[in-house]
Amino acid sequence: MDEVPLRAVVIGSGVGGAAAALLLAHAGIPTLLAEKERRLGGSAAAYERDSFRVDTGTHMLCRGEEGPVGDVLRRVGQGDAIAFRQSSEPAALCFAGPARGGREAERGGRVVFPADHRQLAASALDLARALELTPLEAARAARLLAHATAMRDVDLAACDDVTAEAYAARFLPRAAAAARLGGLLGLPLLLPGSEASAGEALFSLRRLARSGRQSYPEGGAARVPDVFCRLAREHGAAVLAGTTVRRVLVQARRVRGVELEDGTTLSARVVVSTAGLLPTVAGLVGEPHFPEAYVARARALTPQPRQAQVKIGLRKRLVAAGALAGIGGGGDGAPALPFYCLAPTRFDPSLAPPGHELLCACAVSGASGGASPGAPAATTDELLRALVGAVPGLLSAALFVDGVDGSPGNGRGGACVPGGELAAGTAQTPGQVGRARPAVHTPVRGLYLAGGAAGGRGAGMELAASSAMECVDRILVDLGRDLGAPAPPALSDIAGDLLGRAAASAVSWVTRPRG
Repeated sequence: MDEVPLRAVVIGSGVGGAAAALLLAHAGIPTLLAEKERRLGGSAAAYERDSFRVDTGTHMLCRGEEGPVGDVLRRVGQGDAIAFRQSSEPAALCFAGPARGGREAERGGRVVFPADHRQLAASALDLARALELTPLEAARAARLLAHATAMRDVDLAACDDVTAEAYAARFLPRAAAAARLGGLLGLPLLLPGSEASAGEALFSLRRLARSGRQSYPEGGAARVPDVFCRLAREHGAAVLAGTTVRRVLVQARRVRGVELEDGTTLSARVVVSTAGLLPTVAGLVGEPHFPEAYVARARALTPQPRQAQVKIGLRKRLVAAGALAGIGGGGDGAPALPFYCLAPTRFDPSLAPPGHELLCACAVSGASGGASPGAPAATTDELLRALVGAVPGLLSAALFVDGVDGSPGNGRGGACVPGGELAAGTAQTPGQVGRARPAVHTPVRGLYLAGGAAGGRGAGMELAASSAMECVDRILVDLGRDLGAPAPPALSDIAGDLLGRAAASAVSWVTRPRG
C-alpha cells in the first residue's frame, strides 16, 4: 500500500470544525478545511438583513475567554483574538398566558435573574411562585439547586443516565412540580426535562453558577468560527467555502483521502468530520467499512432534534433581559411550548441599527421535534405564539421575522434563515453522554469526529470547542506526537482548589436528596 502524505481534511466550518482546523494547522499538519456552503461558520454563521447582523443559529451564552472557546485561542497563543461582552441585563424566565387568533398573548409570570449568576438565591422565592411550588417544595427545590452547584464530578457522572425530570423527582415527589423544575434544568441542552440527561444538564448548571456573568462574542456568534478560520489560514491551512466533500476514501479500514463533488480527489491521512456520526458512517464513508456493532450503535443514537427557530428584528427595544426562557402559552388548543430566546443586541448593540433590537429564538423540542414525547415538530408560528406572551408588543414592533423552517413569518417580510439548518449533533440524553457519548475516534484509522456529534462536554459553542480540542489531542497522540505535560499549578491555586473541593463536598452531602 502506497504511503499517503500527512495531510488533514476537516469537513465543516462550524465552531468544532474551524477549531479543529486551527489546532491541526498550529501543530504543523498540512490542513484543508472544506465547507459546502458559500458562507463559513456552519450553524454559527451570520447574515445581513436590513442593517442587522443576524446569527443563523440560536446560541447559548458562554463563559467567554474562561471557557473552551478561550482555551482554543490560548493553545495557539491568541488568547485575546476574540472580545467577549457581558451584559448588565438580567436573564428572565417567562411563563406566558395564551395567545389567541395570532394576537398578542396575555403576559404571564416572569422571574428575573441577576446578571451575576452567583446571586441566584435572591430569585429563588419568585421562581418557586412561578413554578407553583408549595413552601416545602420550594425549600426542596432550593436544596436541589445548592446540591447541583456543589456536586463533585463523580456525583455528576452518577446522574448521566437519569433524566433531568427524574432527578428533580428525587427532591420533589409531586410529579407536576418535578416536571416543571426538570424542564428548567434541561434548558441548557435545548431538550425537555423528560429527555435531557441530568448529569449533562447539571454539569452545565454548575459551570453557569461558578462562572458568574455570561458572555457573548463581540460581533455575534459568527465571530468565533471567523477568527478560528482566519488564524488557521495564518498557520498555513487552506480554508475553502462552497466546497463539498462527496465521500471519504477508505481502503482496508484506513483513510486514504476524500473525493470532492467535482470529482477531485485529495490524498489525506486524517479526516475530521463534523457532519454527524450517522451521516459520516452511512453517507460519507459507507457502512461496509465499519464493524456491524459500530453501525448499529450509530443508527441507535438519538440525534439532536431540529428545532424551529425565528430571527426577529425590532424597531425598538422591548426585551429588558439578555436572554429569555420559559413556557409560552399555546392558545387556540395548541400545547404550551418551551422556548429559549437570546437578545444579542443586549451584549453588542452594533448588531442592529441604533435603538433597534435583535432576537434569536428557538423551540425546546424533544426527539420527535415537539414539546412532548410523540408530539409533532414545532413550527415557527407556534414558536411565535409562545414568544408573544413573553414579549408584549413583539409583532407590532417587528421589522422582519425570519424562520428556519421556511415559514412565511406571518407575512412580516419573513424568509427562511440562510444556512439555518442546525448542525447534526448527538442529543445529550441518558445513554449518550459521559462515558457513553460517541468517541472522537472511529474504527476507521485516520477518521475522527468533532463538533456536536462526539466527545466534549457542555452546551452550544462550548461543547463544539471542547470536542475539537479532544479530537485534535487524540489525532496527535495517534500520530505519535508528544502533547507535553501541562504547566504545574501554583501552590496557592492547589490550596484554593482543595479548599473549594472540600467545601463543595460538604455542601453536596448536606443537600443530597433524602428519601
